[in-house]
Amino acid sequence: LLDPSFQFVGGNLLRDIISNISAVMEVKSSLGTIVAAPTAGSCGVVPGTVLTVAKSLNAEREIVLRALFVAGLIGIFIAFDSTFSAELAGCQAECGSGSGMAAGALAYLMCGDLRQILNSAAMALQSLIGLVCDPVAGRVEVPCLGKNILAGHNALACANMALAGFDPVILLSETIQAMDEAGRMLPAGLRCTTGAGLANTDTSRQIGEVLLEKGCKSCLN
Repeated sequence: LLDPSFQFVGGNLLRDIISNISAVMEVKSSLGTIVAAPTAGSCGVVPGTVLTVAKSLNAEREIVLRALFVAGLIGIFIAFDSTFSAELAGCQAECGSGSGMAAGALAYLMCGDLRQILNSAAMALQSLIGLVCDPVAGRVEVPCLGKNILAGHNALACANMALAGFDPVILLSETIQAMDEAGRMLPAGLRCTTGAGLANTDTSRQIGEVLLEKGCKSCLN
């Protein structure tokens, strides 16, 4: 973290989730090896959240592997009825999907039953429907890091809610379909084209011009 001495409100778990998601995103941005689960732009959510919570719970390796398997199954459900592509459905398809996957995994780690696991994923997805993709200067960095951290904390909140008995009302299958519908209705400028939102600010364009001058030809779409 930028300031290791800073005392986070919310405790060490929230701090560690921020730190670990940031670490994964930093590896991605420096062209290191990451697991794009569900995408490179949302790669920090699942490992940065699930592994951090697993460590705090002293979960055994086999349990952690099963939790990651649960995350993958949630991802399969999303891929079957929707998309992971921000170009098609905005950031809800990336960080939103990652949040749903992580939430299901966390519910499993917390000894939730099947209903609670699915409810956790549903609530996480519902909370991020409509999330747009507007990367500054066309780079998957700002506001992508913040959205990864938001998705991670959302996953933890929704897992807690599910195990506490909160009712998502709309089940996971319908939530995925609703997310897909909403995402495809987003204006093209808010679907990873740098045409609107933060990507269309003066500062974003200035950053893009500087990066182009430095030889980064892929910075502006």
